[in-house]
Amino acid sequence: MFAALAHVVVGHPWRVVGVWIVAALAIILFSPNLSDHTTGNQQDFLPSSFESVTAQNIGESEFPATAGATGTLVVSRRDGGALTPTDQQTALGLATTLQNDNIAGVGAVSAGPQSVSPDDKVVAIQVAFTGQPGEPQVNDAVPAVREAASSALQNTDLTSGLTGNAAILVDSNTAYDDAERIISIATVIVILATLGILFRSPLIAVLPVFVIGVVFLAVRGATAWATQIFDFEVSTTLDAILVVVLFGVGTDYTVFLLFRYREQMRAGADRLDGLAPRRGPSAA
Repeated sequence: MFAALAHVVVGHPWRVVGVWIVAALAIILFSPNLSDHTTGNQQDFLPSSFESVTAQNIGESEFPATAGATGTLVVSRRDGGALTPTDQQTALGLATTLQNDNIAGVGAVSAGPQSVSPDDKVVAIQVAFTGQPGEPQVNDAVPAVREAASSALQNTDLTSGLTGNAAILVDSNTAYDDAERIISIATVIVILATLGILFRSPLIAVLPVFVIGVVFLAVRGATAWATQIFDFEVSTTLDAILVVVLFGVGTDYTVFLLFRYREQMRAGADRLDGLAPRRGPSAA
């Protein structure tokens, strides 16, 4: 069956290429944004029958103001010294300022005399979010709180930093995005160098990378369509996995096919006949 399919493909190369190009472009151009269907909230990947998920859902229903993600906004002097009475008043007043800003995704911001550290160097402001870590509204609220706090303390000797489960997850996602970018660039460079050294042809080195890149975008689009149709979400780590898998498998298949094709040509096979017999076993 695979050999017959290979003969059809080799016999009508430009038609096959055209069909795949049209299909890939249609998926890429008209598919929804995959980022709208990703989440870093591990609870979303567990069945609702699990005890932790059931308890979390009950908590969110009965205590919506306290069942979500939490954070601590740490305020201190830029020089690391003890907070003056004026500094403490400014820091504690920051809670009221942030609460009055009505930041989307933030449920409550609170601080009091007990928020001042024993050595008078730090004020810890509690921030409650209206969702779980990894949910879109919480991910958007974290940088908004940081920006609002920095803006409020701009003309003072104070500095602030937001930590907690939601903030750590946002920072982790940022670091992961940076790592993914590095992995993608390094993968392309390694593939270009490997194919260029093996076959000494710029076209053979560049063309597979381009094709695999198009396949990567098409797979992302198809996945986004699937998440929208079947109403589920995927992990934020999916892109990195797709890069490694698709570029790895695609390069392996390219090298395998080209080596087998070269063997057939050296054995005296026709240009097209040398390609078709090897596509069946390799596809299997």
